[in-house]
Amino acid sequence: MFTQVTRRAVLAMSLAAVFAATPAAAAEAWKPTKPVRLLVGFAPGGSADTLGRLLAEPLSKQLGAPVVVENLAGAGGNIMAQRLATSAADGYTIGIGAAGAMAITYAINAQGTRYKPADFTPITLAATQPNVVLVNADVPANNLEELKAYFQKTPTATYGTAGVGISNHLIAETLLHRLGVKVEHAAYRGAAPVITDLLGGHIVMTVDNISTAAPLVKDGKVKGLAVTSLVRSPQLPNVPTVDEQGLKGFDMPTWQGVFAPAGLPAEILAAYEQALQAVLAQPETAQKMAGLGSEPVKGVTSTAFEAFLEKDRAQWADIAKAANINLSQ
Repeated sequence: MFTQVTRRAVLAMSLAAVFAATPAAAAEAWKPTKPVRLLVGFAPGGSADTLGRLLAEPLSKQLGAPVVVENLAGAGGNIMAQRLATSAADGYTIGIGAAGAMAITYAINAQGTRYKPADFTPITLAATQPNVVLVNADVPANNLEELKAYFQKTPTATYGTAGVGISNHLIAETLLHRLGVKVEHAAYRGAAPVITDLLGGHIVMTVDNISTAAPLVKDGKVKGLAVTSLVRSPQLPNVPTVDEQGLKGFDMPTWQGVFAPAGLPAEILAAYEQALQAVLAQPETAQKMAGLGSEPVKGVTSTAFEAFLEKDRAQWADIAKAANINLSQ
């Protein structure tokens, strides 16, 4: 059985004792004396890349040194994670990591990864972003109950995502499980071909982040049937949540956080915690994130983020086991 613990509940349990804590003051504040590399595991233009560039400028002001975004796209963020894991823990290389590379991959394929959780220093959870359940515009379904009925009548229907074991694959499997239907999954080598085949009617459904989904829904190119967070998105206010449609407690947004290599000295970690919390607390940061459909997460210390990651990996492992997803095969 899939876990009934919601994404928001997992976060709340992890952070309850330390959510309002501030980073411990270092004896002497660390300041970089050369540019900092901010690694992003996806190509320019995606949500992770956009978040990285959004944070880079104000972070550089806080640190007093340039922060340069470097894209290392491929393997769902795993190429970036491998590079970060083997970088020097000197404060000059940090990375934007998401659930796929930093939690899911290891949770469901611990023996097949070239890195492990101990290879990183979690700095802070930075943002969450809802996903949207999308279907082809010609599918005779306008809500999840009608989608369930359609799948029950159409055994040859398929849904697609940008790869096996990524967060959107597991979110879709959780949704379908709770709807009580089994649908064949088509794994693609990226998000773009998924949308192309959804528009062309070659697949029925996908789950995608709000920044990609909102323009397609607004233009009538696809139907948005549900948002995967507990609260509706301002970008798609007329699209109800999964929870509203009877699957109570369904809360599975995407998250992004900032990481450094393992062994980051305490004074450098404290400097990054303080700088990033200042950036995430700025009203203009929240405003810019809202334009992407994201929400900044404030006040999450490194210790709290690490606790969140442990629970997150456990939840993804439970979901993968129930859906019989094993990347080592």
